[in-house]
Amino acid sequence: MQKTNSRLYANIITISFLFMALLGSVHFWCYNESFYKKQHDTLTLYGKPIAEYIGISEEDLVELTHFTLSYLNDPKTNLDIQMEVKGEIREIFTDDEKAHMVDVRNLNLAANYILIASSIIFVVFMILYIKNKSSFTILYRQYLNILKYVMIFVGFLGLWIIIDFDSFWTFFHHIFFSGNDLWLLDLRKDILIMIVPPQFFNNLVIRITVSFIALLILFYLLLKYLSKNKESIAND
Repeated sequence: MQKTNSRLYANIITISFLFMALLGSVHFWCYNESFYKKQHDTLTLYGKPIAEYIGISEEDLVELTHFTLSYLNDPKTNLDIQMEVKGEIREIFTDDEKAHMVDVRNLNLAANYILIASSIIFVVFMILYIKNKSSFTILYRQYLNILKYVMIFVGFLGLWIIIDFDSFWTFFHHIFFSGNDLWLLDLRKDILIMIVPPQFFNNLVIRITVSFIALLILFYLLLKYLSKNKESIAND
């Protein structure tokens, strides 16, 4: 394969991997029910455990979490659910909460499609790259060049998250939910935000960021090893 084509393929592989690593990290943590359970067991709202503050049993909180996460991946379902809250059977989510979750689901489904597409592109072009016996040194160098800028950006976001998570989270919502302010929920009244309070999202974003960086480093180490492997065949 010509060097120009090798570099083009290397860039496509790199970019698709970045999307795959980021969205894969997001999907893993956002739908990890064990993570939710651990957070619900450790976080408190105004000095009370989350289930107690909401006024439901811990078993119902687990069921409600599963129901809500399932909704996000199924465009045919709705959020109509009733449970016993503080001794009374009531509809869990208000109309505003449901409307916001429609936006969240649309964003999630779009992310899922991008994740699938980037994964397919990554696999296809990696196979083509290997099949044409291109040097992994080219891929390693192209990946490293792009990785430098990605790490600078991630470092900036990381500092922002550590210093002022609230402003970061507000900016995120202004970017992805610019059409309305339904995301501005009341922690004292809206059960949706009680299930996932601000500290939960802080912990979630940190885990996503760490997982993303770990995947970037692992792929870097793999390419570095392959680029030095005597079995790599260079045609450049």
